[in-house]
Amino acid sequence: MSESLNCKNIRDQFALLLYGELDFDEEERIESHLDGCAQCRDALERQKALHEALDVAAVTPSPALLNRCREDLGELLIREKPRTGWAHWWNQMSSGWKIQFLRPMGAMALLAVGFFAAKVTPGLNFANGVASMGLGNFGGAQVRNVAAQPDGTLRIVLDETRQRIVSGNPEDQQIRSLLVAAAKEGSDPGLRAQTVTILVGAADASEVREALAFAMANDENTNVRLKAMEGLERYASDPMVQNALAHVLLNDPNTGMRTRVIDTLNGHQGQELDRQLVGALQELMSREDDRDVRERARQMLHSIKASAETY
Repeated sequence: MSESLNCKNIRDQFALLLYGELDFDEEERIESHLDGCAQCRDALERQKALHEALDVAAVTPSPALLNRCREDLGELLIREKPRTGWAHWWNQMSSGWKIQFLRPMGAMALLAVGFFAAKVTPGLNFANGVASMGLGNFGGAQVRNVAAQPDGTLRIVLDETRQRIVSGNPEDQQIRSLLVAAAKEGSDPGLRAQTVTILVGAADASEVREALAFAMANDENTNVRLKAMEGLERYASDPMVQNALAHVLLNDPNTGMRTRVIDTLNGHQGQELDRQLVGALQELMSREDDRDVRERARQMLHSIKASAETY
């Protein structure tokens, strides 16, 4: 079995794993795979976040919505299987369906929860507050290519069971949501860099700034992080952006990135800095190995009349 196929099979089992529906041997197999696969560990963490968000989300669906969900799910089951098994069970249960039964119903409940969540909670926030439609809304699709068209629209290539193409203007919510998702989740660093470059032009939108801040603070590729920072430089007074800049100061392994943060802040002198960012500059003075970065941090603190020491 190829590595990619094995990862897919493992990830297909995550929901069952989180609900305790796997036997001991299956759990051991998944745990063994996770020990050596960072991407699958990250995918499991994202799914945990989804389940936790659904657990705490205060949702009071209307009776009409519940009825539509039951009908749609029932039709789906009937199309997938003959009127035996799950479809027969569904018809038996539908007349007395109660939403509180969802969690203890095992594997069938997982399908219902996912279906219900897609209907009721499409805008839940995950990953440091970054909100987006998410690639899951496109059937687990992967964004493979983003290209600008002569008429100003964007052409986005999705990998699904079969490839699908979505076209639209960068201002379209669906297009923007796909771009935000690709900037955070795209497997190809070249794609992420290309997507971040496109998003820079729409950084006036808060969800775009959130995606750029996420990329600047978390992307493993230095070029992607740098492009995201370039797009956020004129928003350095935004507290959310300052929080991401503080993270870069203390955690980014690239000296050039840390230097670029200080230069960005110097370009916004006279604007109040978040206390967390001032604290990051002070902490940087005590832990930074690069002399030039330390000196830049010292000058920055001096310019805002802040001590170079932490207390």
